[in-house]
Amino acid sequence: GGKLEALASSPAMTDWALKSNGGKVLMTTSLDERYPPENMLDGHEQSYWISTGLYPQEVLVELGQKASLRNVKITGTNLKGVRLEGCSEDTPVNFKVIGESALPDAKGKISTNDVKAKADVDLKYLKVIITSGWFDFASVHKISVS
Repeated sequence: GGKLEALASSPAMTDWALKSNGGKVLMTTSLDERYPPENMLDGHEQSYWISTGLYPQEVLVELGQKASLRNVKITGTNLKGVRLEGCSEDTPVNFKVIGESALPDAKGKISTNDVKAKADVDLKYLKVIITSGWFDFASVHKISVS
């Protein structure tokens, strides 16, 4: 796909969650040092972050620059309920719900799902909240925004 690559590199399509574009994970509600949070933003599906403990689980991402989000693509396992919250301020304090989705059961396999985002302002921070899972643990392999 030469066409796809050209599309992905156009300025309107920049994935500001990607580590190479300045995206950072500021906080997660659980931590296993074998599966560090930055794995979610490295652009690879082979690496991941895994939850330890009960739902909800939260991931707070600082985008490489303020951006208007229409869609958040989440790749992972056992993700059931996902809520998106966004913050446009310089510090990640006041968040508004910008999207919510119930994801299908992929029977423990890695799946990628789009969660539509409706934000009326450009966001600096994105919170991905896993409200429920299909299993005791969930993994997030990739978060990308467009």
